[in-house]
Amino acid sequence: MSEDIEEVMLGSDWLQEHECVRDFRSGHISIDGRSAVTTTQRGNIKCRRVFVQECQEIPPRTQMNVTAGRTLLFTRDVYRDVMVESYKLKPGVYVGRTLFPTEHRDLKVYMANTTNKTQLIAPGTCLAHAVLAVVVSDETPVSADSDGTPAVADDSLESVFKKLPGDVTSDQRQRVADLLSAYDDLFSRGTFDIGRTNLVEHTIDTGGNRPIRESVRRHPRAHLDEIDR
Repeated sequence: MSEDIEEVMLGSDWLQEHECVRDFRSGHISIDGRSAVTTTQRGNIKCRRVFVQECQEIPPRTQMNVTAGRTLLFTRDVYRDVMVESYKLKPGVYVGRTLFPTEHRDLKVYMANTTNKTQLIAPGTCLAHAVLAVVVSDETPVSADSDGTPAVADDSLESVFKKLPGDVTSDQRQRVADLLSAYDDLFSRGTFDIGRTNLVEHTIDTGGNRPIRESVRRHPRAHLDEIDR
């Protein structure tokens, strides 16, 4: 019936035409004199689309939050966490991964314009298909060991403290801990959490010059120990 509705809806004209009768006490429904079997949808209703209500402008080479004035978020639990995944809206314009507030109001979607021209997002544009999300909090307060060294629960950050010079004071170590905590989302925890994107392809403009390709060459044996070190 509509791009905004996926489920079956029975209109009053159709109900009258097919002589539909419903007994609300027993839940029995008859259509054209025959009993009809009703079904119940199980689980959470899937979240749906996020639309733009007013025209939005994204300046060239800019990242910004775009206000989504109209949303269609269908879920039985209104306060479930909802997010959109990153994808290419159109050439050079990308939607970033965005977590929505639990009240699902005044939604803003993070977007990027990688082109050299201002991009217009027309009213009614579907910015994204929202999905349910699970927010995991792993915030751990930073405490101090007996020697005054900040105790860091994460092994990868602990290794940073082990590499600090021995003459670093406790106050300086605390400042390092505060710095790591403030920029925690910039650090990798391992080999597989760096992530990658297939939305943007990096290019190097060489002008009229052809790219240079050189074969791998062996290093002098006298330099191998220093390279390994």
